[in-house]
Amino acid sequence: EKMKCFLLLVSMALFIRDSSNCLESDLPFCKQVPDWHGELTCYTERKISLFCSWLPVPCAPKTTTYTIILKWDKISRCFEKTTASTSITIERKSLYMNRAVIIWVSANYSHESSVKTKNISIIPSKAEKCAIHSISAHQLSNRLIIKWDAPKKSMQYELQYKEACSTSSQWILVPTANDAVNVTVSDLNSTSSYVIQLRCRPSEDHHCVCVWSKEILVPHKLIDKPTISANETTEISPGRINVFLQWQITQSRNVIGYYVNIERIPNSCNDQPERISITERRLHLNLSMAYYRFNISAYNEAGESPQITYVVPDFTSTVLPGQITAIPQGNNTVVTWTPEYIPKCFVVDWGTGKEDMHMKIITKPMGNFTLDHLQPYKLYKIMVHASDICECESFTRHERTFGVTHFYSVQGVPRTGPATVKISNIMKHSAIVKWTEVPAEDCLGFLQGYRINYTDTMKNLSLAVAVNSSTTCYLLTGLKEKTAYTVQISGVTTAGEGAQSRSQFFTTLKYDKGEFEGIVAALCLGIISTMFFLPIICSLMLRRSRKLCWPTLPSPRDSSAIQDVARIIPRANQGLTSRLLLQTQTDNDTTILHVIEEDSKASLLLQPFSEDTEDNSECDAGQCESAGGSPDTCPSLLKIPEKATATEKERVSSSMRAPLLSDYTSMEFSQKAMLSLALNLPPWAAHPHMEGKLNNWPGKVEQHTLFTPQDYVKQSQVVFMPTGPTLMEETSLS
Repeated sequence: EKMKCFLLLVSMALFIRDSSNCLESDLPFCKQVPDWHGELTCYTERKISLFCSWLPVPCAPKTTTYTIILKWDKISRCFEKTTASTSITIERKSLYMNRAVIIWVSANYSHESSVKTKNISIIPSKAEKCAIHSISAHQLSNRLIIKWDAPKKSMQYELQYKEACSTSSQWILVPTANDAVNVTVSDLNSTSSYVIQLRCRPSEDHHCVCVWSKEILVPHKLIDKPTISANETTEISPGRINVFLQWQITQSRNVIGYYVNIERIPNSCNDQPERISITERRLHLNLSMAYYRFNISAYNEAGESPQITYVVPDFTSTVLPGQITAIPQGNNTVVTWTPEYIPKCFVVDWGTGKEDMHMKIITKPMGNFTLDHLQPYKLYKIMVHASDICECESFTRHERTFGVTHFYSVQGVPRTGPATVKISNIMKHSAIVKWTEVPAEDCLGFLQGYRINYTDTMKNLSLAVAVNSSTTCYLLTGLKEKTAYTVQISGVTTAGEGAQSRSQFFTTLKYDKGEFEGIVAALCLGIISTMFFLPIICSLMLRRSRKLCWPTLPSPRDSSAIQDVARIIPRANQGLTSRLLLQTQTDNDTTILHVIEEDSKASLLLQPFSEDTEDNSECDAGQCESAGGSPDTCPSLLKIPEKATATEKERVSSSMRAPLLSDYTSMEFSQKAMLSLALNLPPWAAHPHMEGKLNNWPGKVEQHTLFTPQDYVKQSQVVFMPTGPTLMEETSLS
């Protein structure tokens, strides 16, 4: 234990610092680190004190303290002073102004570790600060522009800069040329802000100390003017309006505030516009209906941005406190009004536009005012305002518009027509004409309406239509199809019709929209319908023609000739029957007589005729039914006389059995068949009832007549038979 204490005392003795030899000991427990560029600088202030400053140790704890040490030439005692800041001022009583001194600073982390700066050597009486006057800097987009005043002696400077908002940013050194008074740093971040420092570079010709200037925050120069993003004008009371404005600026993050200059038009008081400083990008103002001009700009440390100008537009109010009447009288115009109350003063504004307005303040209680030296054919606007405070600077806040009117001292006709005339929707008999309004400065009077002149170029026929002044579109009707027209439009005032616009040509259509397509569609439909109905029509016409040229053959069943044949050709009782089945086609365009033989042994027996009497041998219904159930056959059959010879019997039998073999039976065939039958039959068979009479007429020439009554015979038909008495009978059938 005693041995340990002894060794500790020996160690302390070896490391005890001799105050008279502080430069050589040089703080054995301290070391100089390359990361700490102390930038120790010392200079005298007004030769009464020594000021020293240095940079803090990077990442040093808050408890770090700094000790500054001054070692004078040929003086063994050192000056030491400890501080927690990074600068110190040494009073004159502790200084040797004309002796050289070595100065350094040590940073004490703890009792066992410290770091120190480099040593500097100065003579206090000659260590004056090199002054730099009037440093100006601004940032323009991605560039820094720094300027300073030129020194009295030629000197070189150096600049350093870094980002202001970044704690980890490092200083960047920028050298300059000799005798330079400005420097520009490019390729920077346009959205960042920067700080700069400037100092001179030491040289042998100058004995002053080059010290970095204070950190200067470089503001962004505002080069863009604000832009109006929203505006609105509303009426808050008769004669008073509220103006709302909102604007934007691209450099808003570098803006401190905004200036708004409010100027009344006209400004006869010649006062400076009222200036308002605000921080928001919006504004509400209550004003009269007079013309006002706003000039808006942004500002910061670098200055003021360019201004944007906004003029309050014309506001038309339907309700005002009073009415104004302007009556032209030669070159003068008398303006009268009747106020509802008598204010302290009236303010009369008149002119042809915002930039040509005049102002008159009337303090007398009068209700009229005469305007002279007015220009003819010019539209004037006159406004009368009432105010209870007759001071120019108070009109903005206190005046109220009493009435507004427009007038011409002398009216003329419009000097130009509509600048643009367009023809659209051109149809077969109509077209739409559109045009732009005649500018107010070209009307030279109050516009009453428009006159539309359109001319048929083929017939040189002109027509005109008058419309009111609020109309800029008109439908021309009653036009001819496929006709060329020219259109001209002119304005009309109380002084007459003005100049016409340029001629516009157009040609009406031959067909309206869809009309030609409708015609083609109808034509195609007609062709299709014709092709469909033509065969039907032709068929009907053919049938009609056949009916007219070749009459339809009636049904032989119902013919009187067939009935007579049935009466004169009886059916044999022994069963030898033949049935005539007549079938007619359903369409009745042709008739065919079909003779169907049911019994091949049936024979035809002729009913005898009598000259004196008509046929009395008609069979009744009961006899017909007993003969075979057919109305076409007769039950009264002649029997062959017994006294007839065998040859006659054979002739009768074969003749009656002769069938009609043709599929088509005409009247000619029927007649021939009847004639053949009559010729083959003996007289007693053809006319059994006349047998006795014939026998009683001996010596006479036998002559038989066979009658074939039917519906088809149009003239008398007489058939003479070679034997028997002469019998003649005539039948006319229709």
